[in-house]
Amino acid sequence: MPSEPSSPKVTIVVPNYNHEKYLTERLDSIVNQSFQDWELLLLDDASTDHSRELLHAFADREPRATCRFNTKNSGSPFAQWNQGAAWARGEFLWIAESDDAANPELLQTLVDLLEQNPTVSLAYAHSMLIDESGKDMHPFDLHYDTLFGTDTWKKPFVSNGKEEIRNHFLLANIVPNASGALIRTSAYRATNGADPKRALNGDWLFYIHLLEKGDLAFTPLVLNRFRVHPNTQRQKANTTGDVYHELLEIIDYIVQKHHPHPALARKAYRNVASWWTHSLYRQQWGSGHFVRNAKTNAALLPIFFCAPPFRLASHSVRRHRSAVGLVLAMGGDKRTPTTRLASFVSTLFFATCDLI
Repeated sequence: MPSEPSSPKVTIVVPNYNHEKYLTERLDSIVNQSFQDWELLLLDDASTDHSRELLHAFADREPRATCRFNTKNSGSPFAQWNQGAAWARGEFLWIAESDDAANPELLQTLVDLLEQNPTVSLAYAHSMLIDESGKDMHPFDLHYDTLFGTDTWKKPFVSNGKEEIRNHFLLANIVPNASGALIRTSAYRATNGADPKRALNGDWLFYIHLLEKGDLAFTPLVLNRFRVHPNTQRQKANTTGDVYHELLEIIDYIVQKHHPHPALARKAYRNVASWWTHSLYRQQWGSGHFVRNAKTNAALLPIFFCAPPFRLASHSVRRHRSAVGLVLAMGGDKRTPTTRLASFVSTLFFATCDLI
């Protein structure tokens, strides 16, 4: 009898939804990897463009590829992540987002990191942000510099997962793009997967759960190409205030379970207040969105605006919250007023709140 085929070292999952225009570049960057011991799961979440025809045609000529298509849209990229992890046969899992691309050495580099460090649950590389046309914008380390002001990401490291949660994931999702990461499949399954109910930050919370199971490894090599364009889930989520409830829940979770230093926790809450303030002029305030979004932000205001000297003023401020957002949205010079407001808010909000 013929022997069963051996399991591949890596399962590559491409979760696609309406990314026909980027798929050729994405798939070429997979086929051209120097590391070739992989299987490829091509997922589609009921796309309305010609993605499925393209994926089928690719699978017809690539024997390691399998198509698995949803008949109904799940409404969540994280649901596709979980499907891919459930079907994976590989020891390691690469969630290669359908609108991104990769340097040919990405897989080999990250496989080596996981094999050399058996306690590591997740290994990742630096990302280059690219625009819709694929043109380089800037490497992600500029964001690390802004958020942390250290040279941590200038050199490779392997670090304790729970320490990373307390010191870095409290302040930001330091794994900016799943396409630049390789995950130990057993660790993924041990977390019960990413939460498909979260609009944007399911990856952030998932990485936290993953690092509760193991450690983190990083290489400063720029090996991932992270596309930024108007149709990403991140851009869509920033049109409402809903995402800031998610962010607060994540910080609450870390504070309650991992007990970071109180000063760092206060900084995390102030960061969210600042991000929320900056978001007000980007949110949707037009017809059909105004009432719902005004209610969402009104619910956030008393959470943020809790410094004791200002408690008595919060009621009147809350009454005018939606008007302020509308003025910011309609103003000709959005950058200057929102920058000033963000500075004011991040200084006062959470200054003395009993949140930790």
